[in-house]
Amino acid sequence: MGREILNTYKAELTKKTGFRSEVNMRDFSITIDEPKRVGGTDTGPSPVEVFLGSLGACLDFTATIVAKEMGYDLKEFKLEIEGDLDPRGVMGKEGIPVGFQSIRVNVKEIEGIPEDELSSFLKTIQSRCPVDNTIENGVDVVLRG
Repeated sequence: MGREILNTYKAELTKKTGFRSEVNMRDFSITIDEPKRVGGTDTGPSPVEVFLGSLGACLDFTATIVAKEMGYDLKEFKLEIEGDLDPRGVMGKEGIPVGFQSIRVNVKEIEGIPEDELSSFLKTIQSRCPVDNTIENGVDVVLRG
């Protein structure tokens, strides 16, 4: 086995007001907020929506790499990512899990992968997607003051 090479990725968050924050990554900035119905200003997606979107984007990135390795051109790839979360957990309700209890990724459209290789293709991209693997295997998060 070769030597491990780790790239460090970074995001910086600045609280703006209420639930609204700005997150900067490299030369990009996104506003993250909550819907008005939960007290936000609805100026951006919620943190959990960004999380689901990140999973989808990572699967797309990985799918493009795997398709090329297999000798195919992934022309169309559309996913629907949804997750189930009980908001009472984040509000401190005892006995309620805080995070997603399940996440589903539904392939809505795919073009460029032969039907007989589709199942293997999807298993491969899931096994090689860093975001999916982080979710599946967990990672220690260290919050420092």
